[in-house]
Amino acid sequence: MESFGARARAGCTLAPCHTRRVSPTPAQPRSRAVLGIGRQQWADAWAGCKAISPLMVGSAMFGLAFGALVNVAGINPWAGASASVIVVAGASQIAMVEAIRANAPAIIAILTAVLINARFALYSAALAPVWAAFPLRWKLLLGYLMTDQAAVTQLQWADRYPDPVARRWFALGGAFPFVAVWVVGTVVGIVLGPVIPEAWQIDFIVPLMFIAVLVPGLKKPAELVTVGVATVVVVAARALPFGLNVLLAIVVAMSAGSAFESWSDARAGRRGTPAAASGGDEVSP
Repeated sequence: MESFGARARAGCTLAPCHTRRVSPTPAQPRSRAVLGIGRQQWADAWAGCKAISPLMVGSAMFGLAFGALVNVAGINPWAGASASVIVVAGASQIAMVEAIRANAPAIIAILTAVLINARFALYSAALAPVWAAFPLRWKLLLGYLMTDQAAVTQLQWADRYPDPVARRWFALGGAFPFVAVWVVGTVVGIVLGPVIPEAWQIDFIVPLMFIAVLVPGLKKPAELVTVGVATVVVVAARALPFGLNVLLAIVVAMSAGSAFESWSDARAGRRGTPAAASGGDEVSP
């Protein structure tokens, strides 16, 4: 007597056994992403790069100047290049090298850098509302990449990017290339030595480029006063050692801008008082 299994096998040989093939899940259309980053994020980052691009020439020139200074001072090339990656602050780096060349104690060089970089606390306070919705890892990354130029660019363009995701990609697109140009300029300056003639006066070129980008975004008279005073002080006090003219300009300009705004508010209040008095009957609460 045939077993059921034998009959089943025989049946399969006589008549083909049809099995139902399950069609695979339709492939989802691939998103046009590069390095895991979507097209819109690339567009926002590219917009940030374009916004800061006028200042990249100054970044490259200062990088070349710092690299040449490292070369002339006899500092280890790896240490000089690493400083541009770790510190990311041209004014303080140049001041530190100058202090080392003057045989100043290491603590003096460090304190000088800390004093000059104190301005970044002001930038952090100004950017706090701009970065409020960013994840912590983005705040840390952008904080590391913060420069004077990147901070001002982000403040100037923040209102055009209300979406936090678009805003942070815009910020990264401006900050990262700017720092990259600075680092590359430093390495080239170390390798080639002093390639920028002193007659070029790069300490004037960069502030002028910085102002050219900043001023069009200013709207309030107090902001214009602040920038104007800062420009005058930076140029007038350029002979101060260790780049202290920058810190002095920040303090004086902020004081001048605050005083001008208080004066403007008081003047507007005096003008508005008679109008308010003649506007009609007073309504008691």
